[in-house]
Order: sequence, then structure tokens, then C-alpha cells
Amino acid sequence: MSLKLAGHLFTGPFPIDSTELRANQTPVVFAIIAKGGPAWSPVFRVVDVGASPDEGIRFVAHVRRADWTAEPGETLGLYLLELARSAYALADRERLAAELRGRYDPPNGLVT
Repeated sequence: MSLKLAGHLFTGPFPIDSTELRANQTPVVFAIIAKGGPAWSPVFRVVDVGASPDEGIRFVAHVRRADWTAEPGETLGLYLLELARSAYALADRERLAAELRGRYDPPNGLVT
């Protein structure tokens, strides 16, 4: 499944606690999304947005992991937007993550 945030196509959901990106893998901008509502009309809430560092990332050990919580009736998932290291330096990924946070106001913003 994919989810579009501000025109960017993120893939997911991936399990937060077992997903890891190594230094040799493509870096990402990530979104933590809470999915709720009925199956025929789901609601997606943006819980957090961030960028992976060049040395990789273990999401279970992320400094904000404890803040990533679901409300009753929601499930959390990790969505990834891969960005080629050659075209998107860490500063570019962080800038995009900041823009998305500004647009979606985590943890309250809804994807429409």
C-alpha cells in the first residue's frame, strides 16, 4: 500500500519495531501514521515525520519512539519515502521532513 503526503508517495506500512535501514541502504523521509476508522473509510493521522541519517536508523531505538502512540481503534505503521543519497543530502531530507511536519501538524494532522 502507498500513502501520498503533500504529493510524495510513501510506501508502507512497515512494522516500526522491526524495521531498520543500514548505512548502505537508500536514505528516507519517514512518516509514522495511525490508521483508524472503518475499513471502507479509513482515517490516517500523521503522528510524526522525520529523516533518516546517513549512518542508518533503527526505528525501535528512535529518540521519539515512546511518543509514537495510537489512540483506541487505531494501528500504527511506518511509511517510507526513499530519496537517493546523490540527489538528497541529509539537510535536504530534514528540510522535506520539516515541511511535512509544518503541513500536517503531528500528531494531530489528518491525511485528506
